[in-house]
Amino acid sequence: MSRVGIGRRTSAALFAVAMMGGMAGCDGSGGEAGEKGPSAPAPVSDARRMSESLTLLKGYRSLGLKGEFRGAVPTAVDLHADRHGNCIGTYVELGTTNEVVVIGDRGWVRYDDKKLENMRSFAKTYVPDKLAAVEEAVEKARGKYVEYPAREVLQYPGLILCDPDRAFAKVPRSVSNAGEKGNPRTKGGERTVQLTHGSGGDEVSVHVPERGGSVPRGIDFTLGDAPVLLELGDYDEPVRVKPPSRADTVSAEEVKGLDAIVE
Repeated sequence: MSRVGIGRRTSAALFAVAMMGGMAGCDGSGGEAGEKGPSAPAPVSDARRMSESLTLLKGYRSLGLKGEFRGAVPTAVDLHADRHGNCIGTYVELGTTNEVVVIGDRGWVRYDDKKLENMRSFAKTYVPDKLAAVEEAVEKARGKYVEYPAREVLQYPGLILCDPDRAFAKVPRSVSNAGEKGNPRTKGGERTVQLTHGSGGDEVSVHVPERGGSVPRGIDFTLGDAPVLLELGDYDEPVRVKPPSRADTVSAEEVKGLDAIVE
């Protein structure tokens, strides 16, 4: 082979090595070797994440609320309520499932037949002199929605949740400190962690997605003296509610005998 051929190959090899050396000195984006890329974002503190979650909770126009109100009479609720006085759902107490509808300043409750029978039995045992009035009221209320002022409906255990502004009035919008508490929970394939602030009757916990984000999936707090544990959902979904038909309604005055067992 000629010396010229060898020289050309040698020059080409040296050029390739030089280019590789130059590339090794760059970071692929025009920077010098050893330069650091963008730093990873700092982790969000539990307090900030909990504050973001509480702020979202306070801002929703409507909410689905499902869980327990652990008052003197334990009550399970499954409600959809907004901040304009509309609410629909059920509450369960002493093994009876009762329907509730609230629109503005009016409310309706459809009592489970078993609840009505419990009222009758209570009157027979404890206020026999009022039994006749209770029995008459029970028959009128059976299968009907009893109409009340909304303020009276919201006095039922747990149904203050139909008014989120009142129910969450003492829940803070932000917190200065928080920490994880309890074990992660799984619902619908999503694991959540519990972030807690305060202690005793002032303790508040929100459940947020374990993988990140601040959307409140649940909240535990105290309402009066009653612990309340709720799952949250249907954020900002319209509360589709309408008054029961007249044929399905009786006034509270017509079934006043039901009040005899609590007087």
